[in-house]
Amino acid sequence: MPLFGLYALRASERSQHPFRTWLILLGLGAVALNILGFALLIASMSGTSLNAIDLGLARSILLTAPMGWAFALRLAVTVLALALVVLVSANNTNALAGIAALSGIALASLAWNGHGVATEGALAWPHLIADIVHLLAAGVWLGAIACLFYMVARPKASLTDLTVAERCLRSFGVVGSVVVALLIVTGLINGFAILGGQSLAPGTGSTYIVLMVSKLALVGLMLALAALHRFRLVPAVERAADHPNKAMTIRRIRSSMVVELAAAFLILGLVAWLGTLEPGW
Repeated sequence: MPLFGLYALRASERSQHPFRTWLILLGLGAVALNILGFALLIASMSGTSLNAIDLGLARSILLTAPMGWAFALRLAVTVLALALVVLVSANNTNALAGIAALSGIALASLAWNGHGVATEGALAWPHLIADIVHLLAAGVWLGAIACLFYMVARPKASLTDLTVAERCLRSFGVVGSVVVALLIVTGLINGFAILGGQSLAPGTGSTYIVLMVSKLALVGLMLALAALHRFRLVPAVERAADHPNKAMTIRRIRSSMVVELAAAFLILGLVAWLGTLEPGW
């Protein structure tokens, strides 16, 4: 989301929209979820409940395990990014670039919680790098969708609001094309590294495969909707000469974005589930 503010919104527009409020809420949520996620991990590893966490195990993981180092780094950069959001104006482009960079580091550190760090041999580093790029690309995509949805969801948007939304949709069209390409390439690398290059055979009965196929289907739906926006709906907004026609086309984009956001949340849920399973057929 901070990156969207850099490439799509002008400095004055960042203060007109509740952009800074979103960043603060996201930062607070990220800090809370990071701490909760680490606590759940420790509880799971020690076989205890959250109110009886093994502090010795937590200390050991923080000091000796890569996932512990990644958690500490993620929490530190998230808190630093949140501090920048609170203390610096949203109009400050340099500060926003710093927030975007810190957010990227936090996202990239999640790769040490997944299957990417378990791969051995020649595919170890390509898999980890692909995991990191995949996470960053997904973050750029989801952040942009959330911002764009807010911009097109307002029921009584003025012509100026619609013009800003149109420009942002057009700006994301270029960024979105790069993001989609990165998601496809890194997704293929990850799939090959995890499943060993085997073909994705249906009906195998594996929970992992069922979830993976479901994720791919949802990603395909999101790609189709992104193509619809890029090649049909956004050009239709640009061609609309008056306010009613622009508003009608924006409503169509809003409807498709509801589906896209729902698919995105389902994908996040599936990814979280897949992370708890051993890859297999």
